[in-house]
Amino acid sequence: MLRRTFLAMPALAAARFKQPLGLSLYTVRAPLGAKPEETYKAIGAAGISEVEVRPVNLTDHAGYLRAAGLKPVHMFIDSAVITGAWEEWEKLQAQMAARMKLPAPKAPMARPSLAELIALAKEHRVHRIGVSYLLPGERANSIAKLNEAAEACKKAGVGFYYHNHAFEFEGEPGARFIDRLHKELHPHARLELDVFWAAIGGEEPVALLKQWKGRVGSLHLKDVAATAPRKVGEFTMPPSAFKEVGLGTLDWKGILAAARAAKVDHYMIEQDSTPGDPMDSVRKSVGYLRGLAI
Repeated sequence: MLRRTFLAMPALAAARFKQPLGLSLYTVRAPLGAKPEETYKAIGAAGISEVEVRPVNLTDHAGYLRAAGLKPVHMFIDSAVITGAWEEWEKLQAQMAARMKLPAPKAPMARPSLAELIALAKEHRVHRIGVSYLLPGERANSIAKLNEAAEACKKAGVGFYYHNHAFEFEGEPGARFIDRLHKELHPHARLELDVFWAAIGGEEPVALLKQWKGRVGSLHLKDVAATAPRKVGEFTMPPSAFKEVGLGTLDWKGILAAARAAKVDHYMIEQDSTPGDPMDSVRKSVGYLRGLAI
């Protein structure tokens, strides 16, 4: 009996995290702008197999992606494609470029249709099209517009997803934007849960994964510094708040176990700001996740 128990013990040991790892290319936006081919190779060499892209990554860099063995599973689109708020988005793009010390965006912005972006996604076998952020002026009646987009994607055979930040958790429970999404979002749509911004907004990522079980298509993985302020807007968060996975305060064993139970299918590393070379931060997050027993 003792021998049989001893031999069975390894089967009870916690398994390593072995899900395919992805990367939101926003993390490496600066090196991609300067040396795209080299950066895509470095991403693949770091152990990343999936990427979350913008349309420009497919139109300009498809060959580099293929050569690096990277699969574009998610594609962010500007919410103005759905809401029509192009003027607001042009102002935001200029503000973000100045803040990040990047070249000013071309004016006027390209204004692709949803149908054109669906066609681009299908051409490159992208799993889902997603909205990364709703500007304050877009949020009224936005769920109805998100649902229209989700229905169009469903008819075309492409997935659709919504990515949270912190504003969704403002207000009284039951009336928050995240609560409305849970009640009203089209059944074809999936949530991409950014665990950093959920925590900043005052929510527990594990609790959200349980609540949204079966409806969370992907996670954005980044850690929260102990000194990070809470309930702070996306454009005023200090860079020091963002940490590599495993170097902050989040309960990663709990989050990843809950994600497995919730049937999450894509795990995207993302770090909005890094202290040095973004690829160094990516490698640290990959190393931690691959060494984690859950």
